[in-house]
Amino acid sequence: MWTAWCVAALCVVAVCGSLQETNTVLRVTKDVLSHAISGTLQQSDALRSALREVPIGVGGVPYNDFHVRERPPQYTNGKQLGGNYKYGHVETNDNAAQLGGKYRYGEILESDGSIRDLRRGDDSTAYGHRGRYRSAEGRLRGRRELRPGEIPPGVATGALGSGGLLGAGGMLANEGILAGQGGLLGGGGLLGDGGLLGGGGVLGVLGEGGLLSTVQGITGLRIVELTLPRVSVRLLPGVGVYLNLYTRVAINGKSLIGFLDISVEVNISAKVRLTMDRTGYPRLVVERCDTLLGGIKVRLLRGLLPNLVDNLVNRVLANVLPDLLCPIVDVALGLVNDQLGLVDSLIPLGILGSVQYTFSSLPLVTGEFLELDLNTLVSEAGGDLIDYPLGRPAISPRPQMPELPPMGDSTNSQLGISANFLGKVLSVLQKDGALNIDITDGMFDELPPLTTSTLGALIPKVFQQYPESRPLTIKIQVPNPPSVTLQKDQALVKVFATSEVVVSQPNDVETTICLIDVDTDLLASFSVEGDKLMIDTKLDKTSLNLRTSNVGNFDVSLLEVLVEKIFDLAFMPAMNAVLGSGVPLPKILSIDFSNADIDVLEDLLVLST
Repeated sequence: MWTAWCVAALCVVAVCGSLQETNTVLRVTKDVLSHAISGTLQQSDALRSALREVPIGVGGVPYNDFHVRERPPQYTNGKQLGGNYKYGHVETNDNAAQLGGKYRYGEILESDGSIRDLRRGDDSTAYGHRGRYRSAEGRLRGRRELRPGEIPPGVATGALGSGGLLGAGGMLANEGILAGQGGLLGGGGLLGDGGLLGGGGVLGVLGEGGLLSTVQGITGLRIVELTLPRVSVRLLPGVGVYLNLYTRVAINGKSLIGFLDISVEVNISAKVRLTMDRTGYPRLVVERCDTLLGGIKVRLLRGLLPNLVDNLVNRVLANVLPDLLCPIVDVALGLVNDQLGLVDSLIPLGILGSVQYTFSSLPLVTGEFLELDLNTLVSEAGGDLIDYPLGRPAISPRPQMPELPPMGDSTNSQLGISANFLGKVLSVLQKDGALNIDITDGMFDELPPLTTSTLGALIPKVFQQYPESRPLTIKIQVPNPPSVTLQKDQALVKVFATSEVVVSQPNDVETTICLIDVDTDLLASFSVEGDKLMIDTKLDKTSLNLRTSNVGNFDVSLLEVLVEKIFDLAFMPAMNAVLGSGVPLPKILSIDFSNADIDVLEDLLVLST
């Protein structure tokens, strides 16, 4: 059991290891990627899905941080009065202040740092008076006359000093009743930042933190139109691509000052990494997406202050548009990824077999192009892979994929096809027997009569053995796969065939006269029709060798003209008819090879668009 498992595992490793061969290479520039993304945006519903309501309010997670950030806190305050505290509450600090000061009503700060309560009478005063308030007379007794321009000490240390009306801690000072944090005019106070009328208040529509300056200040936003983005791509060597989408967005909404008609130009930029998933398919994955707003035009359908809402709209849209428009990038790249995944689909090779392209390694990204290494699997109609015998590696080592030539300035894509791949395609024809043909007398008018009399005129021993003219059958078979050799500006296909000459006897018994080995050299030319590579061959030369003869040895060169004519008029049309179904090219990134320039190089066929 263990031995059987090990043998099976080794077989799988051998087959899978051999499947990583690269015999086709595709190079594309950034323009090809741009066109592919533009095409998916135009044909898909990605843009239509963005025409929807814009979610307003707290609780959303930024597009770029959804995988690392926790959900933001749900605020339930600041919505009625615009402040930072619950409805009906103001900050009290350490004291129960009504207007936000740090000191109770009636208290002031003395110059020595003590707090004096003006509402209560002291047991004893510095001037001997009792009661709730000090008398003016007692307070002025013993005071010297003031110099011109001099501020009385009581005023300097009281009303204007520390703890005074305007001094530090005073009623109108930084920490006082009106201007302090939570005071009437201070932060959180009636008119201060976050107060009823200040920034964040109901009427503080223009203040920082006010209701109108937050997302609650604009409601009912809806994207009503999104123009087809203009796509540009920049290749990031070793990483992926930098994608930029320029579009115009039309948005309708409402605010406290009227209905809004918003038009904004948006640049959506995304850093995209090229990876490979577990199944071996390349994937474009967004790492970060940002939006840059420009050319914002706001028109109030009815309302006031049209010139004062631009900054507000800019701030609100900057917060919400990334979450709405960046998913468009995800959708577009998802469709491109689907195209990459379709590469491995089985494509019929006529009725004789199929072709399947798979990715053999992680794509290479340089500053000039994206290179995809493909392994082309060719299988027979029954499903058996050509040149990949199950359970054992290939008999002979396969040649390495040659390097593609440098891309020209006007070239957007290059497809390099190795001679090995073309040989596997022809192997399908040979294994299926599509290249085998029987030629009888009268099949081709251009041929001389295929009879013993015709053959006997060339080989006298045949006439001696068959004095009465009998019909002949020429049976051509191709026992071995053809080989393809690519050289500079020349493609050569070598086909080894056997030609058996058979005579039909009167009792319908067939007798072999001779068996001849025929080495043929065919010149191949290439073209593209639709999404298929078309191969056309013509006979260049033949070489004959007599293997067996039932009429004795003879000079086989006497048959060269006849055999060459038979191959040219009968075998070649049959072979080209089978090749006429074409070789499927990879369907990837919407590349059209129909008008491609075709170059034959050393061991490489290059299609350039």
